[in-house]
Amino acid sequence: MSKIVIIDTGNGNLLSVLRAVERFENDVIISKDEKEILTAEKLILPGVGAFKNSVNYLKEQKIFDIIKSISSDTPLLGICLGMQLLFENSNEFGICEGLNLIKGNIIPLKSKELKIPNIGWYNLKINKNFKNNNFKFSNYDEFYFIHSYYALNVNTENLIAYYKFGGIKVPAIVQNKNVVGCQFHPEKSREPGLKIIESFIKGNFK
Repeated sequence: MSKIVIIDTGNGNLLSVLRAVERFENDVIISKDEKEILTAEKLILPGVGAFKNSVNYLKEQKIFDIIKSISSDTPLLGICLGMQLLFENSNEFGICEGLNLIKGNIIPLKSKELKIPNIGWYNLKINKNFKNNNFKFSNYDEFYFIHSYYALNVNTENLIAYYKFGGIKVPAIVQNKNVVGCQFHPEKSREPGLKIIESFIKGNFK
């Protein structure tokens, strides 16, 4: 039994997430094993790449439904693509179901003036109507984003913070009870990002 399990999504930034978590908690592993996921105190779902590919991988490993079923009891943090997987569906390469743990849909970023994918550092705007925010950051903190899709139709009660990409209001941190998502990469966002990870590890999300 490990305190924190970083779910092996078959792609991306697993080791950088592991190194960031190890700053605050040594009892952490990367795994796609059903038993290790079921017995974890907290889960982290990272990811880069295509939505459908990650969903198919999780299903092939027979952990897609497990993640859905235990997330009501086990705090879960989704990072970048991992955050997008928390939503109802994505239209990347055709409609594909997500974990449906937070209401909303994943659609492409579009801009005539700005480059896609969006790569860069952004300040977050705090949703002042969100209650019980466990995360500590300021309007001056910068976070590292790299993405081509974003969450649309997110309920106000699930939105902790957002940033502006041209005229688009992009959800940056979302939460539904003990399920949390960050569109940015906290593990690559220096001290402000590490504080987000620390807040998830040490916070009470039940």
